[in-house]
Amino acid sequence: MRGTTRWAVLAVFAALALALGATACGGGGDTSGSTGKAGAEADSSAGANNAEVAKAAKEAVAPFIGKPSPFPVTEKLKEIPKGATIAYMESGSPFSALLYELALQAAETMGVKLERIKAGGSASQTSAAFDAAVANEPDAVIVNGIATELWSKQLKEFQEKGIAVVPSGVLDVEKYGIEGALSSNADDERAGKLMANYVVGEMNPEANVVVYDIPEITLTKLIAESFTEEIGAICPKCSVRTTHIPLASVGTTAPNTVVSDLQANPETTNVVFSAPEIATGVPEAFAKAGINVETLSYAPTPTNLQYMKEGKETAGLGSDVAVLGWSQVDQAAREIVGQKLTGLEAEGLGVIQFLTKKDITFDPSQGWTGYPDFAERFAKLWGMKG
Repeated sequence: MRGTTRWAVLAVFAALALALGATACGGGGDTSGSTGKAGAEADSSAGANNAEVAKAAKEAVAPFIGKPSPFPVTEKLKEIPKGATIAYMESGSPFSALLYELALQAAETMGVKLERIKAGGSASQTSAAFDAAVANEPDAVIVNGIATELWSKQLKEFQEKGIAVVPSGVLDVEKYGIEGALSSNADDERAGKLMANYVVGEMNPEANVVVYDIPEITLTKLIAESFTEEIGAICPKCSVRTTHIPLASVGTTAPNTVVSDLQANPETTNVVFSAPEIATGVPEAFAKAGINVETLSYAPTPTNLQYMKEGKETAGLGSDVAVLGWSQVDQAAREIVGQKLTGLEAEGLGVIQFLTKKDITFDPSQGWTGYPDFAERFAKLWGMKG
């Protein structure tokens, strides 16, 4: 089973922002362009040669071109936590449901019980769901895409009871004493930096870039900030600005907003989508408006992948959701048996790869995974075969 890609994490955060009243970040709904220029206002007297700038950027992204980043788990699980129960706190979004199904496959392969608890809907329902999880006293709890502020009380109870906590798609968990969070700050900051280097090294060492983010979705803000900071550090002749696309406009009026923004800023050479759904419908809008710019999306959806295959999008930084789904159970098992996380899993870094038209040799509708044999890899690490 392929993952449909991490793009749908938007649904998780949208549910929080709209149904649970999570705090919006970045000025809710401003599409006027937020940050000033980086790089263009940097010390141009540094006189960095374009070829040198591009070469350094190319070297930074080379490990992620033409092949996926390394498989995040390399050490064998020292023992299967037989009879263990893992609570899976699901927000009710399509993405959370997908990750649950992937985690369920992993749990069945390992031979542990995965207990699904739906925690979305409202703040009170979320609190009640987490109270139920505490009362059930599982061996571990996986929390997918639910802001820690909504269950901080229960988190303390989990920790007091010695219940392992594995957050996935939850930002800023370090302040709660949690390490190795999956699909969290480290993943998003890495994405922003790598995409900045890709633009400079593979597209244009004098790029004038716009980054589109969604102010209600915290992770897109983090990616945009990381991208902007990196561009400013590596490319003195580049410039970058951030433009906000309201969540409510995604899938409806967002393409018109993007077109209007680019028409108002005709010097723009490159477009970066920190959330790939923003790009839905944009190629058609570009064609009607006669706009021709290079584009780069984070975590391309099947729609984005199809666009790339047809030459309507330039590139994307793929994020492997299938591996993420199984990694949740792997991490939970290791924490249950007291085995320290190592390598990329300890850093919370998933599988990524830059994708262009030539890389879309698979069915785009099935999404992208860098390791089609991910299930066999995990089973071997768990001593289930081989």
